[in-house]
Amino acid sequence: MRQRKHERNRKRQRGQYMTPLPLARRIVEQLDLPARGSVLEPSCGDGSFLIALADRLVPTTPTEPSPSDLQLSGLELDPSLASSARGRLADWRASHRTELNVNVYEGDFFRSYLRGSISTGSYQPLSLSPGTFDLVLGNPPFGGTFDASLEDTLDRTLGRRFGRKIKKETYAFFIVACVDLLRPGGQLAFVCSNTLLTIPTMTGLRNLLMSEGDVLLTDLDAFSSETAYPMLVLHFTKGEHRGRVRRNSTVVPGRAVRSTRNLSWGVTPDLEKLFRGACLGDRFVASSGMTTGKNVFFVREIDEHRRIREPYRFEFVDEPITVQYERDRARLGRLAPRREAELRRAEACGARQRRLHVVERREPLIVNLPDDRYLPYNKANGRLVFSEPTHCIYWADEGDAVLTFKRTGNWYLRGVGGLPYFKREGITWQLVGSRFVARYLPAGYILDSGAPCAFPRDGVERSELFFVLGWLLSDLAAKVLKTAINHTMNIQSKDFERMPYPWWVSEAKRAEVTARVAEMITQSRSGKQWSWSDPEIRENSKCFEWSGTLRPGDVARTEYRRSPVNAELFTSSS
Repeated sequence: MRQRKHERNRKRQRGQYMTPLPLARRIVEQLDLPARGSVLEPSCGDGSFLIALADRLVPTTPTEPSPSDLQLSGLELDPSLASSARGRLADWRASHRTELNVNVYEGDFFRSYLRGSISTGSYQPLSLSPGTFDLVLGNPPFGGTFDASLEDTLDRTLGRRFGRKIKKETYAFFIVACVDLLRPGGQLAFVCSNTLLTIPTMTGLRNLLMSEGDVLLTDLDAFSSETAYPMLVLHFTKGEHRGRVRRNSTVVPGRAVRSTRNLSWGVTPDLEKLFRGACLGDRFVASSGMTTGKNVFFVREIDEHRRIREPYRFEFVDEPITVQYERDRARLGRLAPRREAELRRAEACGARQRRLHVVERREPLIVNLPDDRYLPYNKANGRLVFSEPTHCIYWADEGDAVLTFKRTGNWYLRGVGGLPYFKREGITWQLVGSRFVARYLPAGYILDSGAPCAFPRDGVERSELFFVLGWLLSDLAAKVLKTAINHTMNIQSKDFERMPYPWWVSEAKRAEVTARVAEMITQSRSGKQWSWSDPEIRENSKCFEWSGTLRPGDVARTEYRRSPVNAELFTSSS
């Protein structure tokens, strides 16, 4: 059992999810194979796509290409899988008694791509220069890790195209590199994650593919038992019909794609009109909050009596600065030359640094809230509209203990995301969900990275908090989010900013939503818990239905006007 678990973990680390042979055959059957030329499977695994190609190439008519007319090349990082692929191909040759022009190379695709070729065993070197292949196909690794020694070079080489950032993800970089390797008119056919469709971090990859050629996406009902990730087949033709995108043979209008700031391939014509005006990011700024490094040290759950148990005390000490201390905490264990030189000088002169020691108490200290040393902490929860804080964070002396721990900890702790927005009034939502599980965030909170937040920009009326919260809780907002903005379960801060601002809602409806949401918050503070089926939320949702009575330019006359509701409803609370 331990060996099987180790094998599963190793496969996840490499992003290995083997393609079943029936699926590989189905994909290959849909391809318009070239009569001759070069074909590459850059992560061939145990050879399913190569076998499927070989099956397809057995001639049934005199005009079809024979297996020897095309040079098939597979490349595989895992030696055992490369050996398995060679064995399957040898068995195919024996059973078909047909010559097959195929080589399976063992090696790292990315390293070979950067070098421009690969050579292993008795095979002739395989060129991996731009414009080499007529067809590239397969199932690139999804969610795998990069060779640490290549990671930065790959990011510089593949991480930006047509002025946009390409996410540093294995399947994304595979696609970019393989587009480079295609000849004009060449085809790419990849099984890949359907995160390609909408998520903001894949905007640069979508832009590259639309800029370079024709895109056809086919959703897969099922992939294999190895993973539950939704998958699709990306079929791309380089240099043809640039900008055209089809999904399951239905055209995704280019105008609709360009109307969304994330160049969404999920957008539909009926939603495109909502993006003709402003987006929420024009009025709000979203933030992902802070990682403490160890919540157990600083974050406490609040019990029903408004008390917490404090198991630690915090002591500050001055300790010597050393190169080794910083190297142990640096990314990949490496320091920049200038930084290492600074540290060596500091170490040589005996410089010291203020650090935090966390000491466990013999008995936890019971603290009654409110207490000046603790502030509410914005941990995610499933409440709608409003929630009293469920956790607090030790924040004595403006968070000195937490911030000192971060400054002297591992490299990924040093930054403090969202710090300018700490204690500000805003909107927050649950990171994981099928729609915005949104609620009002009073002033005074410290922000957690697991609960994204959004805050009005300077000059935006405070009433917009309540109007936009109402929008997030509507059915139409849920449809826009999961169709065009981000169809996955992780709703990031930038997803909020890319949502359309509801400019089509009349002034009367705006006032209705604002007053209703403010009243719902008041009821929440008295113990009311809301559900999606409550009449108030259903009535709120109706206010955002498309009416078509406003034009995008009309919003300029209404966007910052305070709605005529009782001012007491807008009193901030900590």
